[in-house]
Amino acid sequence: MDTPLLLLIGSAVGVALWLALWPVARSRRRLEISRREPPPEWLVWLQRRLPLYRDLPDDIRARLHGLIAVFLREKNFVGCNELTVTDEMRVTIAAYACLLVVGRPEVPRAHFYDDLLAILVYPTPFIAPQSHHDENGLVSESEDVLSGQAWDSHRIILSWQDVEESAEGAHHNVVLHEFAHYLDMEDESMDGAPGLGGARAFEEWSEVFWDEYDRLCAQIDAGEHTLLDPYAAAEPAEFFAVVTETFFMQPRELEARHPGLYEQLRKYYRLHPAAWATSGTSACEDAPRS
Repeated sequence: MDTPLLLLIGSAVGVALWLALWPVARSRRRLEISRREPPPEWLVWLQRRLPLYRDLPDDIRARLHGLIAVFLREKNFVGCNELTVTDEMRVTIAAYACLLVVGRPEVPRAHFYDDLLAILVYPTPFIAPQSHHDENGLVSESEDVLSGQAWDSHRIILSWQDVEESAEGAHHNVVLHEFAHYLDMEDESMDGAPGLGGARAFEEWSEVFWDEYDRLCAQIDAGEHTLLDPYAAAEPAEFFAVVTETFFMQPRELEARHPGLYEQLRKYYRLHPAAWATSGTSACEDAPRS
């Protein structure tokens, strides 16, 4: 057999072995990192920046610390417009992102923002070019001022000013919002229905979400006050992101006023945040989707 052919075969075998073993090595590395004790300053920052941190059950808080450590090790934070991203800022953003997946039993071994490479952080809301298509297919260009944007599965953009407002009692949370968009894209489409694990779960989700979406649109058209931010009515993807914010930032209000919606989110996130402030037991649930 020719030497070049042998080299080609050897290279192919090496690549195949790397592709097979890399996920295993990554899983082991993540588990090892997640078991380390968090630095003391993290606890101070989390108490300051996450209003719901003090209400987390002990096991969820400990698991969150481990996920934050893995997230910080793997993701690149980039300061924009001369912003210097501090360790406290990194921990704050990572904490909200990890809260969304802390209930997943396979995390951090897998399905842990695996495609995400970078978080771009601006000091204030930023200007982003937008393309708008009308019903006739005409395209118009504009510039929008945004507090966050999930461009694709590889990068997420955030305004630090808006992140800080979440620690001051605001119900809006740009990190939860944009990372919810990432989760929505995990099934390769941002349509308000993340990967749910089966046809039955998707049917239940669709029935509840479309009913609630239509109800919100009708309330807004009638000029009624709504618990959900009216921006949720922009499109189904924004509805999912906004209700995710409300699920974590105003869980008891959402459970009281939209119980069906709350239940679907509870099943998806495998968490019960409405119970966190009233119970010291774990609110992380084993709620498999069918």
